[in-house]
Amino acid sequence: MLIDTQVTRKATNCIKWNVRHDLNDDELLPMWIADMDIATAPCIRLALEKALGEKVLGYFEASSAFFKAICDWEEKRHQVSLQAKQILLSPSVTTALSLAIRHLTKPMDKILVFSPFYPPYKTIIEANHRQLVDLPLVIKDGQYTIDFDQLAQFFSDSAMTAMIMCNPHNPGGRVWSADELLKVQQLAAKHHVLIFADEIHNDISYPDLPTSSMLNDQVDHVFQQQTLVFKSATKAFNLAGAKVSFIFVKNEHYREILQNAIEQEQSNEINTLGLVATRAAYEQGLPWLNAVTAYLEDNRDAALDYLGKYLPKIKPMKTESTYLLWLDFCSYHLTDRQLADGLTKKAHLFLNAGSDYGHASEGFMRLNFAVDRKVLSDALRRLSKFDQLYR
Repeated sequence: MLIDTQVTRKATNCIKWNVRHDLNDDELLPMWIADMDIATAPCIRLALEKALGEKVLGYFEASSAFFKAICDWEEKRHQVSLQAKQILLSPSVTTALSLAIRHLTKPMDKILVFSPFYPPYKTIIEANHRQLVDLPLVIKDGQYTIDFDQLAQFFSDSAMTAMIMCNPHNPGGRVWSADELLKVQQLAAKHHVLIFADEIHNDISYPDLPTSSMLNDQVDHVFQQQTLVFKSATKAFNLAGAKVSFIFVKNEHYREILQNAIEQEQSNEINTLGLVATRAAYEQGLPWLNAVTAYLEDNRDAALDYLGKYLPKIKPMKTESTYLLWLDFCSYHLTDRQLADGLTKKAHLFLNAGSDYGHASEGFMRLNFAVDRKVLSDALRRLSKFDQLYR
C-alpha cells in the first residue's frame, strides 16, 4: 500500500506519545500535537536511506535542485511564482517568524493575531518584547469569519506594524477564501502593516475546498510586497523532526534585512536530512499526499458523522484543511480544568486544551485525526464515555 497507518510510536521518545509517561497513564490515548501517526512517504524514506548510505553526515548545503523543487511545487500547486533568491531557509516556521518579528518590527510594536491562535505565536511575540493584539474571530454558520470593520480599526493604530495570518487557520481548520485574504491584504497595505502568512498547513487541501496562498500570482504586486509567506513540507509530509522551513520574500528590501540577520545569527545551516527529505517530498511525494489526504478526509467525515449522531453536545467545526478537529464542549458548562480532567483522567483521552489558544477558546479542545481508523474509533468511544459521565 502507498500509505501505512500501522505505526507504533509508544517507545520512540516522540512528544505525542511521551505524554503517557508524563501523566503516568498507560491507558491514555494521545490525539493532540500536530504530526501524523502515519508512516512518512516511502519515497522520502528511500531518499534518506540513500543519503545515509553515503556514510558521512558532514556539511551540506541546499542545492539548486532543492530550490527548484520548492519553486515547481509552489507554482503547480498554489500558483505562486518564485525565484530561488526569494526563498530563505530556517529550521522551523516558528524560528523564522521569530526572526522576522525581531528584524522587521521594533520593540513594543503591536502584532495582531486572530484568536483562537496557534500558542507559539504568543510566545515568540512576547519573548521578542512586542505586544500581542488578539482579535477574536466570529463564528457564523459553524465556521470562523473575520470582522473586517474591527480589523480596520485595529490596523489604524500606528503602533500596529505586523500581523500573523494563519492560512489555513489552526486550530479551526478554516480555509480562507481568496476574497477574504485579499481584503486582509488591502487593509494591511492601506495601514502599512506587514503580513506574516503562516501557510504551513496549506498543502493539506481537501477536494471540495482548495487552499489559496497570499502570494498567489493573481495577487496585486503591491500586496505581494507587504506579504511574507512562512512554509514547510513538515505538516503535509509528516516531517516535523526534519527541521527545514522557508520564507518566501518578494520584497527585496525585507529580503536583504532577513538575509543579513540570518548571516548574523548563523541560522542558515539547515539539517542535512531535512533538505534531502523536503526535496524528495516535493519531487516525488504527490501520489502519497493525495492518498493520505483522501484517508484524512474519510477520517474527518467519520468523526463528524459520529459526533452528529451520538454526541450532539460536542459541537465540531467542519475542518476545511489540516487534520485537526476543533471541538466545542461549552454546552457541558465545565471549567477548563474540569474539562481537561474529565477527558484525561476519566476518558483517558489527551487533546490540546483550547485555553492555550487564547481567551476566545475556553471550553474548546483540538483533536488530531491523522491516525489509523481504528484509533480514531477508539478516541470517539472515549468521547462517548466522557459524555455519559458529564451530560
